[in-house]
Amino acid sequence: MRPLGPVFRILSRPALLRLLAILVMVEAVFIAESFTTLMEQALRYDGNAFDVLRLLGFRAPEILDIALALGLLIALHFTVSDARRRGELIILATAGVRWTQVIWFALTLGACGTALSLLTAGHVVPAARYGERIAVAELQARHVVDQILRPGPRSTIQTFGGTTFIATDPLTDGQERGQLFVFTPRSGGPWRASLSQDWTITGPDEDGAHDIRLSTFRAYEANPEQASPINVISARNAAFSFRLDDLVPEPDRRLEPGETPIRLRAIAPDDRRRAGEMLARAVLVPAAALWALVAVVAGGGGPGRIVALPLAAALVLGYDVAGRALVGEAATLLPALPVVLLCVLAYILPPLTWLLARGEAIMTPPRGS
Repeated sequence: MRPLGPVFRILSRPALLRLLAILVMVEAVFIAESFTTLMEQALRYDGNAFDVLRLLGFRAPEILDIALALGLLIALHFTVSDARRRGELIILATAGVRWTQVIWFALTLGACGTALSLLTAGHVVPAARYGERIAVAELQARHVVDQILRPGPRSTIQTFGGTTFIATDPLTDGQERGQLFVFTPRSGGPWRASLSQDWTITGPDEDGAHDIRLSTFRAYEANPEQASPINVISARNAAFSFRLDDLVPEPDRRLEPGETPIRLRAIAPDDRRRAGEMLARAVLVPAAALWALVAVVAGGGGPGRIVALPLAAALVLGYDVAGRALVGEAATLLPALPVVLLCVLAYILPPLTWLLARGEAIMTPPRGS
């Protein structure tokens, strides 16, 4: 028996187009919700529109993984309902096409969705999380370097290695950048605070070092543990050498939890729960395709078709929430093969059993159509 053929030719194109439209719409809605937060984050570090779009792009794969099962449920439900109402399926039935080929089509489409979900959750999403973290760190580093090197006045607060720098706008036309206040707290030892009426940055030199030149410089040092007077150092001009690498270190490019790809052939012990959650969401995709057919048949042509799809969607969402928690926990306790078998049986068997018992009606148009 060929599982595809005429059923595939009739249903595949409209189903895939609907699925694509739904996924694009869901992506747009979720990205719009994230836009304000990411834009504020980018503007905080003087980012531009490209930085915002880049950060938004890192959010897209995770949204795709979340919306895939529900999108396939809705797309396949409307596709099969339209073909059934127009009489295309009954024509295929009279030509000798068995109704089980519709189930095969749903399972095939769901299996492709499973592969896409595994690829997305196992590799693309971790890479996107890593990329977003590095992008934010680089954006922050670029902002700090710009605040240090860019000429002209500024009003900002920066902290490097526990030392806080506060720059304020110039008070007179003779000041280039304005006042600079520096405070270095030291636990169990003396603290130091310094103030300069103006400051500028020169360099880099041959070794890549910069100089900060301070005018009308005054430093205060005291030890709260001792009853000693405050030490005061005054100078008309002072200069200190520093390296940008010491102030703005490279972002940590080591993979953090949630950023490591899941390799099905060799799952690390720390990733077993995440692999179980990934498996649950991947198996949910073909299950959602079967529940779409259940909703088509159970809804019929009466008032039931109004509530059939929302009920199926609620069921899929419930499977997603409860299933990921249960399968994720089971993955930490049981070997991989029993977890996979139990997950497939729990997700696929209920809708498949119902369809094998009553699915023949899917080929006939609903009453009143």
